[in-house]
Amino acid sequence: MVDVRLLHADELKTAVRLSDETFRTSSQASMAQAFPHVFSSSLGQSYGAFADGRLVSFVGLVPSVVHIGRARLNVYSIGSVCTHPDYRGKGIAGLILRRILAHIDEAEASLLLVSGYGPLYERIDCFRFGTITRFMIGSDSASEIVRNVSADAEVHLRELGPTDWFKVTELARKREVRFEQSVWDIATLMQAEANASCMNLRHRVLIAEEEGRVKAFAVVAVPADEGAATPALAIEWAGEPRLIALALAHAVKRYRLGRLDVPVLWHEAELAQALAPAEHCAEQNLGTVRIVHPERLIQQLRPYLQEKHQRLGAGLEVQALPNGRAELRLDGEQVILDAQAFVSLLFDPASHTNHLQGLLSVLKELFPIPFPYAGGLNYV
Repeated sequence: MVDVRLLHADELKTAVRLSDETFRTSSQASMAQAFPHVFSSSLGQSYGAFADGRLVSFVGLVPSVVHIGRARLNVYSIGSVCTHPDYRGKGIAGLILRRILAHIDEAEASLLLVSGYGPLYERIDCFRFGTITRFMIGSDSASEIVRNVSADAEVHLRELGPTDWFKVTELARKREVRFEQSVWDIATLMQAEANASCMNLRHRVLIAEEEGRVKAFAVVAVPADEGAATPALAIEWAGEPRLIALALAHAVKRYRLGRLDVPVLWHEAELAQALAPAEHCAEQNLGTVRIVHPERLIQQLRPYLQEKHQRLGAGLEVQALPNGRAELRLDGEQVILDAQAFVSLLFDPASHTNHLQGLLSVLKELFPIPFPYAGGLNYV
């Protein structure tokens, strides 16, 4: 008999041990340090399965709010999904996921983000989503980016200082598409190094000042040893796109990086243009997404949709159907989409071609919606 339930505060240390044994080597920080909200006794959201009197499987669950224009989406993320070797292959993680789906629906979430892939998540209708361009900045392209980016005044690039927190938080808050982050959130997540720690990288935060004002920042994950061959990764940024580009190019020189990978989302057109000298390729957002409740998602999105097109955004109706399908109705027309097609309509620019007809053609006025990079500071 397996008992699936929320973990009590005094059981979290056992969950940390199971997670560390599964995902960490001796050279890596504990999962509790990298993912403090997964093992948070104050949030109390993560689930475990108990058999023979001990924790045998664990799934971390973290709530967050995503801003898209004036819309606020209630979002959950899962990670640190692990099962003790003696209990693998028995479907226990699947039992936990089914319990979690009921939990996040009751909590009125609209989306579930999953850092993983594979059949376990496909069975609960988690799909790849979105579009990014991965720019790979080397020494030569970094120099070209610096030459191409115009500056109205002298730009000073430096590392984050102890008096920068309000300025950095304000820049982050001004992004139209973002995870909700307080001063404390940003400081905690920069220190946690969630995604970076999985690749044995360390955070560095660069500040771009112009005319004495902080106008951009960039969090980059770099190898602990300068000059190491491991590619570095840009984690998160905010501010003026041209100054973000300068900060990223500066990071390549400052930390002697062989390469800095920058995942730029499709709606970040100005930043993509500034980084154009670097090699690049098309990818999708990190991980997978599940639409928890189609009607709720559209209701939470509606302020953004009405910003984009008042009449269409106000008139669109969505109804959930069996087997993950959704019916969309607008202006007397309707279309039924399966779960994957609905995710694609919402998030994937590539699906919005000139070949769409009827209602789907009209919906190009509303979709796709922009979404933050799932591998940023809020990565779970």
